[in-house]
Amino acid sequence: MDYTQYKQLEFRRKFWKLFGATITMTDAGGAQELGVVQMKAFRLRSDITLYADRAQQYPIFNIKARQAVALNYVFDVSDPQTGQPIFALERKGLKSAFVRDHWRLLDTSGNQFGEIVETSSQLAIIRRWLSFFSDIAGLIFAVVPETYTVRTTGDQPQLIGNIVHKKNPFIVKMSLDTSQAQAAFDPRIAIACCVLLSIRDASKNG
Repeated sequence: MDYTQYKQLEFRRKFWKLFGATITMTDAGGAQELGVVQMKAFRLRSDITLYADRAQQYPIFNIKARQAVALNYVFDVSDPQTGQPIFALERKGLKSAFVRDHWRLLDTSGNQFGEIVETSSQLAIIRRWLSFFSDIAGLIFAVVPETYTVRTTGDQPQLIGNIVHKKNPFIVKMSLDTSQAQAAFDPRIAIACCVLLSIRDASKNG
């Protein structure tokens, strides 16, 4: 499927589900289903595959963790048809845990070419520390939107896309907007960023 034509995408899952997660990728209005991720359990380190269909006959990409335990987890994104790597995502553990979410995007040679940065600013820090000390505060802040920017790195960073993460007691929704992208990129990169952020959020709440 050609995803370059979709400048806005949504990733949805049910807020309450005891076992596993089903994340559906749709167009901006939610009318057309464009992909699905199905997991038997909330396990961030499991192999993750985005399929174009619910029958799981047409895989788009795979995401697999390099290690079971690490401070900075690295996830490799590969083409399921060829087995060739597309890129990798590395989560900056300490910064993400205590300040705000920060991921590095790495090319197939291990060089950084981009990053995901949480842009919720001071709210991100307040959410982390209050949630750490209080489950009630965690539930309250769970419904406060989180925002992220995906961009290239270097002397002149360029925008790839913006992500808005919203929750209510029924649905968790992550919206991806690449309509203002300043850099040419493989659409699977921005999509994989959203899938991994969605699975990570599910793993925290499962």
